Amino acid sequence: MTEYVEDVDDFLDGYQLPEDEVPICRRGDLQARFEELERALDAARRRPEEDSLAGGGGEVRRLAQELMELREEMQSHVRVFRLRALPRLAWKNLLKEHPPRQADLPADHNRDSFPVAALAACAVRPRMTGEKAGRLVDALTQGQWGALWETILQLNGGSGEVPFSAAASGILSNTSRT
Repeated sequence: MTEYVEDVDDFLDGYQLPEDEVPICRRGDLQARFEELERALDAARRRPEEDSLAGGGGEVRRLAQELMELREEMQSHVRVFRLRALPRLAWKNLLKEHPPRQADLPADHNRDSFPVAALAACAVRPRMTGEKAGRLVDALTQGQWGALWETILQLNGGSGEVPFSAAASGILSNTSRT
């Protein structure tokens, strides 16, 4: 059932800006070991079956266990950043504070300073100054920074519609029949 807005003040009284979380593993050095173990596991699984009779199956199991233990270790080093969208006018004003240079065109912002300022402005947990946001961005990998930046762009450019989960819907429709 569609519920229409009857009063803007009532709507705004309960309005909350969108938020999202970005998990980042602080131990990126473990990623290479993880990928190495995955390759070793893949190779062990591809060996002919007679190798399995000679103990290859045990190797597959050992590698799988080691891989899962490493993943668990990596998970223990994940830290989460909580971000919140800015109101439209605040986003617009932040863009004005970081106008594009000639080298930034056709972008509508300075590609060096605006993303860092946007991170500082959108960070809920932890709160950040521009200086701290800059230090963080400089320390992260391109992929980690990309995850934060994409989330900031999505939060501030998203439609605000209620999301739909096909997976959850499928699971619940299957369980309701039993």
